[in-house]
Amino acid sequence: MEKLNGIIWSWFFLPCLLCCGLWLTARCGALQFRRFGQAMRVAFRGESDRGKEGISPLQAASTALASTLGTGNIIGTAQAIAMGGMGAVFWLWIAALLGMVIKYAEILLALRFQIRDGRGNLAGGPMYYIEKGLGRRFRPLGIFYAFFAALSVLSMGNMAQMNGAVASITGAVAEFRPLDAGSEFRLRLFLGLALSASAGIILAGDAKRVGKVTTFLVPLMSGAFLLLTLLVIICHAEKLPGVLGGIVREAFLPRSALGAAGGLGLREALHWGVRRGAFSNEAGLGSAAIAHGSARAGLAPEHALWGIFEVFADTILLCTLTALAILCSGVPIPYGSAPGPELLRAAFAGVFGGKSAALFMAMSLFLFGFSTVLGCSVYGLRCAEYLFGGKGGNVFRLLFPVCALLGSVMSTGAVWAAADTVNAIMALPNFIALFALSGLVGRETQTHFFGKKSTKPAE
Repeated sequence: MEKLNGIIWSWFFLPCLLCCGLWLTARCGALQFRRFGQAMRVAFRGESDRGKEGISPLQAASTALASTLGTGNIIGTAQAIAMGGMGAVFWLWIAALLGMVIKYAEILLALRFQIRDGRGNLAGGPMYYIEKGLGRRFRPLGIFYAFFAALSVLSMGNMAQMNGAVASITGAVAEFRPLDAGSEFRLRLFLGLALSASAGIILAGDAKRVGKVTTFLVPLMSGAFLLLTLLVIICHAEKLPGVLGGIVREAFLPRSALGAAGGLGLREALHWGVRRGAFSNEAGLGSAAIAHGSARAGLAPEHALWGIFEVFADTILLCTLTALAILCSGVPIPYGSAPGPELLRAAFAGVFGGKSAALFMAMSLFLFGFSTVLGCSVYGLRCAEYLFGGKGGNVFRLLFPVCALLGSVMSTGAVWAAADTVNAIMALPNFIALFALSGLVGRETQTHFFGKKSTKPAE
């Protein structure tokens, strides 16, 4: 599976992300740079368009942020550094800058082709803008996306996140009381049962209940993580200039200086920076558009600016702070391997002590992981309903907690490998739609934000 991942991420996803990001940047007039301040104001001005139908814009954004602000910010960033060297952080930034306009386009299209499902609820996402934007004959492509998106939710958005959340708690317990293999398994099983049951109960309330929970969790967990990673960086501030220089320098070296023993260089830095960046912020996967497609938005281009903020908060801010905390702390990095949360835990331990670091990491990964499970549950539910109607949604509600339980006891490597594979496959139809509908995105963006009237008749 890892060999397959290496092929499809290097030769498909990476070129598509870079080309699509550059193409949309040109067609949208570099919107992510010219309207960056406006995107930040949209995120902080509060809730609008209150009503009885759909979920609010704030709840939609909180659900989308909950799915992106997950263990990928901690474990994914650590793996990018270990597998790609320091230079991977630079390419993670580049992927994020291009990912901003991609996610903006995904949300805009989701609202542009928003529908009412069989129960009268608002719904949108790649499967809908593929079918309605490209034409009815492309419905099989929408079905393909929905099927693999549902699998991605069960693997990346559920099993991988639950695995990280449970592993963090068992790791914290082990700091106070050593666990043998049997005790660890029983603890993971107990935690998995409790968390999967909680997720199932919340999901039973559909998108509105998930939106209310994530609106509370996202600011809480993000603020605490932001504060403590900043403290670690400040305590090692003298190393910050060298680390920043090393990130830029090693992004272009044939062989990374720190990772030379593992044979790491430009190719690995580019590959793992983009790969883990996409895992973290989901730009190109189209999943966040499903959450925003359920929102009662006013002006679609205005609401779509949430996509820019989400990628910035997830990757430019939190992933960068994670990377700087690890690199500035000077903890040994096992280049060529795929570590879990132990690198950041070691960085925290150098400042706060081992037990305090274990407790904080347990709390962070638990909140990040569980909120991502909740956010992604909405995506899978909408995909199941698109494929099989209301009965498909009911089956998904039963299957989701079962997969959460499996993820809590499986090995980390198997879960992440499966998640990477499904993520890359589900992106294929989404990129086709983004390229095909880029003209529509460009015209609406230029007209709304830059006052340029379209020379083509309205569609």
